[in-house]
Amino acid sequence: MVLRLFSLVVIFLLAMSCGSDDDLQENQGVNSFYSNTFKSASETDLYGIWAIFNVEYQGVVADVPLNYQECGRDFFIFSENKTYTEYVFESSGCDYFFNVLNWELENGIINLSNNFNQNDELVVTKLDKNQLVFKSRFDIDEDGELDVITIYAKPYKPNEIDVISNTFNRNNEPGFENLISYNWDAYAGFNEFDRYEIYRSEGDNCSKGNATLIKTITEVNETEFTDLNPSKSAKRLCYFLKVYTNKGLLGESYLNDFTTEYIRPSPVNLYEPTVNANQISFNWNKSEDPYFSHYELAFSNYGGGTGSSQQEYTVAILNDIEATSFVDENPPYLENPFYVLYVHNIFGNKTSFVNYDVTTFWEVNYKRQEIIDIKAIESYVIDSNEPMVYFYGKERGQETIYNIHRFNYETKQTEAVSNYTPNFSTGIPIKTLSTNYGKELFIEQASELYVYDAATLEYKYALKPNILGVHDFIYTNNGYWLFITNNEVYTFTRDNANLTLVDSKPHFTNHQGSFYYKCFGLNNNKIIVGHNNEVNSYVFDIDVNGVLSFNQIVPIPILNNWESKSEYNAAGQYIINFKENRLYSTSSFALLESFEEPYFSSGLSIDGTTIFGTNNDPNWQVNSESIHKKEALQFNRNTQLVTKTPTIGYPLVVFENYKGDVMGISSGLKKERLTDNINDKADIFIERIK
Repeated sequence: MVLRLFSLVVIFLLAMSCGSDDDLQENQGVNSFYSNTFKSASETDLYGIWAIFNVEYQGVVADVPLNYQECGRDFFIFSENKTYTEYVFESSGCDYFFNVLNWELENGIINLSNNFNQNDELVVTKLDKNQLVFKSRFDIDEDGELDVITIYAKPYKPNEIDVISNTFNRNNEPGFENLISYNWDAYAGFNEFDRYEIYRSEGDNCSKGNATLIKTITEVNETEFTDLNPSKSAKRLCYFLKVYTNKGLLGESYLNDFTTEYIRPSPVNLYEPTVNANQISFNWNKSEDPYFSHYELAFSNYGGGTGSSQQEYTVAILNDIEATSFVDENPPYLENPFYVLYVHNIFGNKTSFVNYDVTTFWEVNYKRQEIIDIKAIESYVIDSNEPMVYFYGKERGQETIYNIHRFNYETKQTEAVSNYTPNFSTGIPIKTLSTNYGKELFIEQASELYVYDAATLEYKYALKPNILGVHDFIYTNNGYWLFITNNEVYTFTRDNANLTLVDSKPHFTNHQGSFYYKCFGLNNNKIIVGHNNEVNSYVFDIDVNGVLSFNQIVPIPILNNWESKSEYNAAGQYIINFKENRLYSTSSFALLESFEEPYFSSGLSIDGTTIFGTNNDPNWQVNSESIHKKEALQFNRNTQLVTKTPTIGYPLVVFENYKGDVMGISSGLKKERLTDNINDKADIFIERIK
C-alpha cells in the first residue's frame, strides 16, 4: 500500500543520499524498526493535523522543504472517527490529491489500512501535543530490503483549502429515497466558520449562472438540506453548495443535477369501500408526502398490470391534502369495478396501482340493476311489440354455459332465462316469430330449431327439417317455414313439432361455406337469398301452396358475417347493408341511395326513414385514450340531416322500439363489438336515447 505523502519524502531522501558512502550505511532490520516504541502513546494526542518538517535516514536528519510555497506544507490528519487523510499539493494552484485510510493505535504502533486489506505500520517513538516522531519503512535504495526512516512531524495549521464542497452529494440514507436531499461534511478548518449556502436552478438550461439562493445555514454541524419547497412541475433541478468562513468564500461544489421523475409519492391506505344502493363511499389515510399535489380516485376494468382493452377513468380529483373521503354518486356501468386511489406529487408523478406496503385498490362488489347478466353476447333480437330484448350468450361467471335471457328494459329486470341450455354454437342469430303457435323464440342447433316459449323461455321441442347445414331460416308472410343451405332453398309446413317438406330449389352455383347466407321475406310473397361473398342475390316466388319458383338474379349484395350485417325494412321496401351504408330497393332491385354518417350504422326506424348508428369504428384499438364517443347518430333520409345525441354508454346497437323511442344497446366501457367481453365483467345495458 502506497502512502502518497511518505513516498514524496522518500524521493527527497533518494536525492539526499545519492552521495553517501555505502560503507557508512548500517543494516536496519526488524529489531531496529520496532526498537524504542513509545507504547504509551495516546490516541488523544494523535488527533489533529500534522505536517512533516524533518526526516532522518542513516543518522542524518534533514529538513523537508515545501513543494509549493503558495500552498504551504503537505499535511495529514488523524481524525477521531479513525480516518486517516493525507493532502498532497500537486501544483502551484494548490490543486491537491487526498488519500483516505483507516487507522488504529495499539502499543505505540499505528496500523494504516484500506478496504482491500492492505496495510502499513508506523512505529511511534515520541508523541505529545507538540511533536509526533515515528518510523516507517521503504526500499529507498531499491536493493530489495526495506529501509527504516524516521519522520518528525509537528501540529500544523494549513493554509485554508476547500475540503468540504466536494463532499456535497445526494443524501442516500434510508428514508430519503423520494426526497430532494443533500448532505456534506462539516467544516473543520482553522478559520472561523460563517455559513453554508444552498443554491438552486431549474430547467433544461439550469446552471450556476441562473441559480437562486434558497437556504443559508449558520450552524457548522448542520450538514443536511432537504428541499421541501421545490418549483412545481420542474423536471430538472440543479443544486450546489457554497462554504464561507470569516475570510470569505472558501469554496463551492460542482452543480448537482437532479431529475424529478424519479421522485415517487408515498401511497396511502385505501379502506374497503362501502356500497349503499347506487352510491359507493371511500375513505383513506391522509398523505404525509411533502411534495403532495392531489389525490385521484379512479376505476378500471383490471386490477393492475396490463390486459386486453384495459381501461381506467378518473372519478374525482381532490386537491386538499386533508380530504380523506369521497362518495361516488354515479358509479360506472361495469360489474364489480376496480377502484384505485393515487397520490400525485407536484412533479407530475403518481403512486402505482399496486403497492405491497398499503392497500391502494379494491374490487367493489357492485353492479347496476340495468346491466344484463351475460358476459359475452352472441346474438340478440328486439321484440317489436314489448319492451323486451332477447339475448343469447355466455353466462356471467361461467366458462362454457350459454343461455337465452329475456330482458325488460323498462323495469331493468331479466324476466326469464332459458331452462334448457343450447349446446351447439351457431352463426345464425336468435329470432322471435309470431305464428299460430303464439310468440316463440328460435335458435338453430346443429341444423335443428330449438323452440322456446317467448314469454317464459321454457323449452318446447326441436323442429327437425332433416337437412344438413342450415345457414338461415325465416317464416314467410304466407305461412311457410323456409330454410337455406349452401345448395338449396327449402319450404316446409309445420304441425307443432313436425315439419313437412313442400319444395326445394337450388340457388347459387358457387357453394360458399360458413353461415354467411342470408334470406329475407319480401312483399308479394317473394324471398331474396344472398351471401356475404356474392355481389348478386337470388329472388324466388312462393305460391299459396309453398311451391318455389325462380324469379330473377338481382344486383344486390347481402353482406352478412361476424362484422357485417344487412337488414330488410318492409315499410321502406329496401335492404340496407350497414357496412357499405347503402340502401337497395326491393321493388326495382336497384341502388336506392347511400349516406355518409353515421359511419357505422346498426338500426332503422320502423317506418324506414331514419338510420341509426355511431361513428365509433369497431376496428379501433380499445384503451382509455381511444377516441370512442358516447354518442348516437340519427340520419333522416327525408331531410338528409344528421342528429348527434349524447349517450350514457358507448352505443353498439341503436334501434327504434315499438313505442317510437330511440334506444341503445350500450356498453359501460369501450369495446369493439357486442360480442366482446373484457376481463369477465358484464357492462351491457339498454338506454333510452330520446
